[in-house]
Amino acid sequence: MHIKYFKRYPLGNVKRNWKQDKFILSTFSPASLDFHNADPKGVEHTRRAVQTCADAGFNLLELGWARADVSEAAVQMCESLGIDIIYQNLNLFGGMQGNIWSKDPEQGIRDCVERFRKYRHVLGFYVWDEPLTKEQISMTRTQMDAFEALVPDDLLFTVAVPSYNADYTHQNGLFADYLERFVNEIEPPVLSLDYYPVGMREHDTTRQLDESLIWCDLGLMKQIAAKKDMPMWFYYQGQNLHQVDFFIFPMVRLMMHAGILYGAKGLQHYTALEAVTRKEDGGHDIFFEEQKAIHAQLHKLGNTLMALDCKRVIHDDALLPGCPYVEGLRNTMAESELLSGTLPYRTSVSELEDAYGNRYLIVLNRDYLTEKTVRLQLKQPSHVYEVSKEDGEQKLVGTMLQTVELQLIPGDMALLRIQSGGEEPYLIDYILEK
Repeated sequence: MHIKYFKRYPLGNVKRNWKQDKFILSTFSPASLDFHNADPKGVEHTRRAVQTCADAGFNLLELGWARADVSEAAVQMCESLGIDIIYQNLNLFGGMQGNIWSKDPEQGIRDCVERFRKYRHVLGFYVWDEPLTKEQISMTRTQMDAFEALVPDDLLFTVAVPSYNADYTHQNGLFADYLERFVNEIEPPVLSLDYYPVGMREHDTTRQLDESLIWCDLGLMKQIAAKKDMPMWFYYQGQNLHQVDFFIFPMVRLMMHAGILYGAKGLQHYTALEAVTRKEDGGHDIFFEEQKAIHAQLHKLGNTLMALDCKRVIHDDALLPGCPYVEGLRNTMAESELLSGTLPYRTSVSELEDAYGNRYLIVLNRDYLTEKTVRLQLKQPSHVYEVSKEDGEQKLVGTMLQTVELQLIPGDMALLRIQSGGEEPYLIDYILEK
């Protein structure tokens, strides 16, 4: 079977110079980097934690809340390992919501640019962590512009607050306005948002994430990112943040794939500490092997994922039944261009297209406890291909199919290409054109 090659191009907000050319697998604070922590072994532990993150397949590290000495060690380690890094130093610039320590951010920005100009793998700067108020959003924009004047091609990063913050929520009707204002006033290169549901009041093991508003936040992100034609990144919960009795890796797998379902081009792990890296010494922790395995798969899928735009997301009726906030943030099966019938219990699908009209499906098993046989009914006979998690290549599943059957472990997903049965079958590969 012959292969057709299609060009794909780097992604990014047209208002910013930085562009994304590969799928991002990132983590925040890979070690105990809190700048209030005076642990004398911090530098040693940080070096080992960075090595652990590299071994686990992360291709970007974020130095959130970092102490100057340990962050310098992390930068040097990333340079030697060939891993990109986003630098943050709250004593020199930026802030953390309303917490601001820098007395002269303009000078701090100049100092940081001069200090790290020599490092090829300092991808950019973490300008502000969750600016909340209008003033903080304005300060973020000002500092981002100051960086861009000095290093125009660097990634200038910030992240929005999720809808469970105290001020802007779905319940009070203010979250959508906040997120629109965040994007329109800051003009970030990417739209990033975090959501950590496991252990919150809206979640328990039996209901899983059926009633979580994480799906509303993702839906709103997708809409806003599409309007701005910018990539979206998603911070998922990678550790037992709320210290609940039951936290297993399939929960993490589900949240990673939920971001991809909505078209995320970057997955941001919060946080490697006490999940992938040990707090005591930076070595391998409980989820290291599983995180490494899923990263290996996503590195293979990443080239195709970077070429696709998410057009619509459809869930079965078990998700957010009767929820008023989901209105306009999800699609129905009647809107599907590829599927008919109903979706199986705890199954979600998204329909995606590349720039040339080739159509794809992501199929997600939302159940993090149960393996599923998922059967989907196609609207018309089609050639079906699966993008392999082993090598990233398309494999022909069958020709002239009207039913697709998949076996998905808890929280797992499959990426399929659906081609009209009236055409001759062919494979697709994407070539990055810069």
